[in-house]
Amino acid sequence: MPRTKSLFVPAALLISGCLCLPTVRAQGIGCYTLASLQGNYAVVVNYGANVALGLQPETLDGQGNLSRTGINNQPTAGSTTGARTISNVTSTGTYTVNCNGSGTITRLVTRADGTTATAADDFVITESSEKDGRLIATTIVDAQRDPSVIVAGGIFVTRTHTRLPDAGKDACYTLASLQGSYGVAVMYGANVALGLQPESLDGEGNLFRTGINNQPVAGSATGARTVGTVTSRGTFTVNCNGTGAITRIVTRPDGTTGAAVDDFLITAATEKGGLLTANRIVDAQRDPALVGPTPTFITRTHTLRAIPNPKLNDELQLLACGSHSPTPSCQVSVSVWNYYLNTLDFKAPPLMFGDGTELMTVNRYWGLRAVAGL
Repeated sequence: MPRTKSLFVPAALLISGCLCLPTVRAQGIGCYTLASLQGNYAVVVNYGANVALGLQPETLDGQGNLSRTGINNQPTAGSTTGARTISNVTSTGTYTVNCNGSGTITRLVTRADGTTATAADDFVITESSEKDGRLIATTIVDAQRDPSVIVAGGIFVTRTHTRLPDAGKDACYTLASLQGSYGVAVMYGANVALGLQPESLDGEGNLFRTGINNQPVAGSATGARTVGTVTSRGTFTVNCNGTGAITRIVTRPDGTTGAAVDDFLITAATEKGGLLTANRIVDAQRDPALVGPTPTFITRTHTLRAIPNPKLNDELQLLACGSHSPTPSCQVSVSVWNYYLNTLDFKAPPLMFGDGTELMTVNRYWGLRAVAGL
């Protein structure tokens, strides 16, 4: 008996320890709570196989209340030319969250015409951070339980909510938030074509990008593809909440041009010294594709790759204008910027842009160099 008893007790303890281990680990990780979902988020709303897109700033108050409003870019009902309709959509509601990061959102949706509908979404927190012992949801993915209440046709709706940095209640996005070298992926409809384009945003409202488009050869029965160079040049505006618009002139591979306008939302950012910098931007084109298969819906993701070097910017502007960077009034020609850069670094290749006489700021000059791969 004593021998049997001595074997039995450790076995019981071992079983007990095994049963308790998952609970101990869960407690070590901590639980998600309502307070885990708190702050400003950027919401990208996906409809089916990229037939529509919503771009909506959102606020979660950490107490279970939600509000968001933004645009929806969707097909115009009955159009045979691929026309798009841009409208405002608002959601207000509540959310619950479980310890494991799953949860539910219940919303009242207000359409552009003022009518309303209810919706419920299931979500899971897919990325988070920890601050002062509290888990904070940085990325949330949800799926709507019923078909879209905005876009007709029984379309499935999913969303990605990305938390934006805390920068104080008075912090705003400005033109300077969109500055640097970006890589742009251009999506055509349900992935029928793809554009890959380096881009320069100069922080002063000017945009330039050029790169390739990989698209189907019209009429091919074998799935043949054609690759051509596409260039966009234009301007952008940005609102305090990270929404904005881009106006562009597009140059196709055959040299013809067309005009385009895109609505965008900053979906990832960093904050430093009170300045918000856009790390990722998602846009939706208001009209069907100007290049590639038509009529096709176009969306883009712009990802920041590099920002201008403040020290080098300052040195170059001092040589060219005798003032410190950034100063919008300091604008000299491309050839002049090339000359002064050569005095700082004789190995730096010159920027070949137009005939070299276009006037620009030092920020724009560096951005164009980045696009050119210099």
